[in-house]
Amino acid sequence: MENNRNKYLMKNTLLFTLGNLGSKLITFFLVPLYTSALTTAQYGVVDLVATVSTVAIPIITINICESVMRFALDKDADQEQITQIGTYIFLFACLIGLIVIPICTRFEQISQYAVLTYFYVITSAASQLYLCDLRGKEKLLHYSIGNILHTFFIALFNVIFLLAFKMQIEGYLLAFICANLITSFYALLVGKGYKSFRLKKINKKLLRDMSKYSIVLIPNSFMWWIMNSSDRIMVSSMVGISANGIYAVSYKLPTLVSTLTSIFNQAWGYSAIREDGACDEEEYNNRVFKMLTGIVMLIGIGILTFVKPFLSIYVSDEFVSAWKYTPFLIIGYVYLTLGSFMATSYTVHKDSFGYLFSGMFGAIFNIVLNFALIPFIGVYGAAIATCISYVCVFLFRLIHTRKYINYKIGNIEFLFGSLILILSSVAIYLNNNIGFVIQVILFGVAVCILGKPWLSMVKRIIDIKGK
Repeated sequence: MENNRNKYLMKNTLLFTLGNLGSKLITFFLVPLYTSALTTAQYGVVDLVATVSTVAIPIITINICESVMRFALDKDADQEQITQIGTYIFLFACLIGLIVIPICTRFEQISQYAVLTYFYVITSAASQLYLCDLRGKEKLLHYSIGNILHTFFIALFNVIFLLAFKMQIEGYLLAFICANLITSFYALLVGKGYKSFRLKKINKKLLRDMSKYSIVLIPNSFMWWIMNSSDRIMVSSMVGISANGIYAVSYKLPTLVSTLTSIFNQAWGYSAIREDGACDEEEYNNRVFKMLTGIVMLIGIGILTFVKPFLSIYVSDEFVSAWKYTPFLIIGYVYLTLGSFMATSYTVHKDSFGYLFSGMFGAIFNIVLNFALIPFIGVYGAAIATCISYVCVFLFRLIHTRKYINYKIGNIEFLFGSLILILSSVAIYLNNNIGFVIQVILFGVAVCILGKPWLSMVKRIIDIKGK
C-alpha cells in the first residue's frame, strides 16, 4: 500500500512538474525581456493590470473553476454536467465582466488600457476554467502540456510585440490575451469541453452545490489578493509607480519558492483525497509534511544566499535594488507553502469556509500593517506586512486544521530550517563579502540538515523510472 500511494504521489508530482516548472521557468526568464523593453513605470502599470485581473476573475466567474476541478474528482461525478455548469457561468461572466472597463477608467495609470484589460480578464478566466476542467478529469498530462503551451505562446507573442513591433504595454497585454485564447481552445479540444456548449438541462442541485462551494471562495480569493497584490497598489499610490515596478521584480525570486512547492502541493491534493479515511491517514500526512518542510526551507535558504549576485546579472541596473525586499518575502512564502499544504484538508472535506477564515485572518493583518508601515518605511513596510500576514495564515491553519489532521512542527526540519532561514535573512543586509560568506556557510549547514528529503525524492523518481 505504501509503495502504491508513493508511486501515485510521485507520478502526479512529475506530471505537474512537467507543466508547471517548464512554464514557470520560461516566465522567469522573460523578466529580463520585460525589464529591458519596459521602464520601471511601465512595468508597474502592467503589474497593476495583472492585479486588477486577479481580483476580477473570481468575482465575475464566482470562482467556478475551483468547483469544476474539485467536484469532478468525486467517484460518482457527472463530468459533462460539471463542465457545462462551468461553461454557462463563464458565458454569463463575459457580460458581467464588462464592468471592468469603467472601473479601469478610474485608475489614471491604466485608464487608456481599459478595453485590453477586459479581454485580459476574460481570456485569463477561460484558460483557467478549462485547464481546471482537465485537472478535474485527471487528464494531468494534457493539463501540463496546456501550461507549457500557454507560457510558450506568451513568450513568442512578447518577443513579437515587444521586441519586433515595440508595442510596450499594449504588446505585453496582447501577448497574454492571444496566449490565453490558444490555451483555452486547446483545453476545450483535448478535454472535450466543447460538448458543454450544447443546450442540455442542468442539474439544479449540482449547480447549487457547486455555486455554494465556489461562492464562499470568492472572499477568500479577495483576501489572497489583499495579501499578494494590494500592497503593490498602495506602494504605487504612496511611494510611486516606479517603486512598484522595482517591488514587483522583488517578488519574482520569492515566488519561485511557492512555484516549486505548489507543484508538489497540487499533486498532494489528489493523494489527500484518496487517503481520506485511511487507518494511518494522520501519520502519512505528517511524514509528507515533514519531507515538504525540509524541501521548502532549503529552497528558501538557497535563494536567499544567491539573490544579490543573481539579480546583478538577471535584471537591468535600475531594478537591482529589488534584493532589499526579498528576504521578508521569501520567509513569508516559505510559511505560506506549509500553510497551503495544510489547506488540502479543506479541499478533501470541501470546507471552503476554512479557506475563507484563514484568508480573512491574514488579510486583516496585511491591511493594518500596510497602512501602518508603508507611510513610514516605504516599500520595506509592504514587504514586512506581506511576510507577517503569510506567517499568520500558517499559524491559523496549523490550529484550525487540527479537527482534520494534527500537523506536527516539533521536528528538526522545521525548527532548524526556520532558524537558519532567519539568520540568512539577517546576514544578507551585511552588504559586504563577510555577509555573503556567512550566508554560504549557513546554506552548507542547511544542506547537511535538510538534504535528506531531496535524496529520498530523487531515489523514488529513479525507482519509478526504472520500473
